[in-house]
Amino acid sequence: MALSIAEYLTQGPATSKEIQATTGLSQTAVSKQIRNLGNSIIILRKGRTPSYAFTRNAFGGDDSLPLVIVDAHGNTVLAAYIRPLAHGGYYVQPATGMPHVLLGDSGDGLYDDLPYFLSDLCPQGFLGRQIAEEMASQSNEFPSDPRNWGSNHIGRYLVSNGDDLPGNFKFGQQAIYRIRRKPIPSDEREYPELANRVMSGVLPGSSAGGEQPKFTAFCKSRATHVIVKFSPTGDNEISRRWRDILITEYHATEAMHKQGFPAAETRLIEIDDRLFLESQRFDRVAEYGRMSMISLQAVDTEFTGLGSDWPRVIDALHKRSLVNWQHVYDTEFLWLFGRLINNSDMHLGNLSLGIDGNVFRLLPIYDMCSMGFAPKSGGEILPYKFTPPDIDILKINLASDTLDSIREMAIDYWGRVANDPRISNEFRQFLGEGNPIQAPTDSGQTDLAI
Repeated sequence: MALSIAEYLTQGPATSKEIQATTGLSQTAVSKQIRNLGNSIIILRKGRTPSYAFTRNAFGGDDSLPLVIVDAHGNTVLAAYIRPLAHGGYYVQPATGMPHVLLGDSGDGLYDDLPYFLSDLCPQGFLGRQIAEEMASQSNEFPSDPRNWGSNHIGRYLVSNGDDLPGNFKFGQQAIYRIRRKPIPSDEREYPELANRVMSGVLPGSSAGGEQPKFTAFCKSRATHVIVKFSPTGDNEISRRWRDILITEYHATEAMHKQGFPAAETRLIEIDDRLFLESQRFDRVAEYGRMSMISLQAVDTEFTGLGSDWPRVIDALHKRSLVNWQHVYDTEFLWLFGRLINNSDMHLGNLSLGIDGNVFRLLPIYDMCSMGFAPKSGGEILPYKFTPPDIDILKINLASDTLDSIREMAIDYWGRVANDPRISNEFRQFLGEGNPIQAPTDSGQTDLAI
């Protein structure tokens, strides 16, 4: 028995001639049946001869799922329709003005799996695990660890819980009709209670990546959306070490600001035996506005596939005209600075890009701290110890005089940390033995010894 056109196309896209050869139908009959299948057929125009793909319903919705972008004023704009394909994969069907980078590496909008800008919105890190556990408690179809989620889990989560995702995307039919949800303002005096709630499994705010305990809020006094990290309570070795890490993040931000680099605005708050680091979100504007934000990890997976090192990935994107040279310079400068302040956590998920027309742009730096001093996963606390690397060997594009500027910024950073009265006695003793990055000597060489 001959296959129908719909059945045949579940195996993959095909041209009219291929359909004719398999089904035995004439060209006229194929054209008529394709027209009768209506919107469930996608015409893929690559080369002279178009091919046809058959769609499927997905994520509890239909076969045409809206992708909406929220602008800086809180208005929603339809960017594209995500079309799940019967043979597997997805097609991004552009709407008016859709950024070209959403079409992916191939430039034709065809993806073998969930598009990179949607898979990037999978819950992750500390809050992501709590979200996954909550989803698992509601449905045994969801794994309790988000690292075990597949495309179907991510898509269903985005469709049903997409009001406050990172960045400015909303996904699914409901995104078009949702009424804007006014953020609930929080006073900083409420931060201890919010911290207690998140540690007990309650989820205040939206999903935010990263392993450190945190919550999101709309700060009443500053009228802005924030991400708030916090230390454990008490005066033990672990709580003191995490307080030190939060202090280093604050001073790294200040050192970057001094040199004119974009970095998240932060402040430290001490309340009820906890130290809080409040960071202003750069993917939010006022109450309702949003800005684009996609992790470098997701962009790398789609466009370069290098897998590691900020400068290498940004340099590869520049060679493909997807970022400008200034972003290459800034990224390598800040990556080398991170190496000189013992930031051991500069993975590709800890740098984000925005969409700027049809290219990407570097977003403000966040999570820049001396993470190499943090407690280990098993809770082990190692003594303070750090030998800075030789950045002359690590550099890729930067000139020697720029390396001196990086060292000067690191010297400024370590001085700021050493002079902060809030650091622990252990940290103070370590820094009292000497600035980890010393000023250049008369010979022009930089002494990197402690």
